Order: sequence, then structure tokens, then C-alpha cells
Amino acid sequence: MSKVNVNVQVKAKYCDGTWCNFQYFRCAKKALKIVRQGNRTITQCTLFGGPCIGYKCQYAVCEAHVMAPDGRCLLDLRNMETKERDIVEEAKKLDKQASVINRHLKKLGFKDYM
Repeated sequence: MSKVNVNVQVKAKYCDGTWCNFQYFRCAKKALKIVRQGNRTITQCTLFGGPCIGYKCQYAVCEAHVMAPDGRCLLDLRNMETKERDIVEEAKKLDKQASVINRHLKKLGFKDYM
């Protein structure tokens, strides 16, 4: 069996409450206010009266517990790991899918299309 290493490089994203659709990013003081201006989304801090500084704030909390101390999102870092794929197993999966499609086409009377 031959294995292929695939190295996926993704630019690290920082937890600032804007890119994750506010799903996990929270303020420990409950001072995070989300304001929509047109098609942009802006986060504001009602505690200090200015824009939210994201992971740099001492009250920034990630409810999924995936924010690194330097502010990087560890959910995004999972995509950067090296993944191994087995070519033979992928070929078997594709062959199995093709046979299922072929059976469906035979049932519909289109057996010559595959």
C-alpha cells in the first residue's frame, strides 16, 4: 500500500469575535456588543466604550476552550496538521460509489450511460 502525505497550510486565524460568527467568543464581563453596520459586523466593548480588541483583552473567553494563549484559534490549527491518505482505500471507495451509481442507472433504464 502506498501512502501520500498531504500538507495543508492555512493562515492562522486569531480569536477576535468576527470570523467565527460569535459562536464561541465571549466576554467574561458580558460587555460584548455586536453591532451591524450595513453588511459589516462590528464588536464593541461596553465596559470601556470602544471597539473590542478580541483576544488581547483580559476578559476574552472562548467557550469551546480552543483559544491558544497567543490568540490563535486551535480549531483552525487542526486543518494545518499533516494528513495521511491511503490511495488504495480511496480507490476502493470510489469504485464502490461508482457501482452504486451504476445499479441506480440500470434500474432507471440508463445502463449505457456509465
